[in-house]
Amino acid sequence: MPKDKIATYYQTHPPELATIDRLQLEGLQPGDDQPVTALFNFRSKDSEHLTGLFRRADAVPLQVKEPA
Repeated sequence: MPKDKIATYYQTHPPELATIDRLQLEGLQPGDDQPVTALFNFRSKDSEHLTGLFRRADAVPLQVKEPA
């Protein structure tokens, strides 16, 4: 999907979407072929952060990699 077709949310986003960090806190991760659904731009007093958002409904349980 071309970048100009991806929705971008500022400061807040719909609850059915989540960042990778948030999914991991919930014990989830994006599926292997799950694309970024939207972009999330969060701006604070000192910084700005752009990250991808994924659909919670398409997420899969987090797989913990064992140390080698």
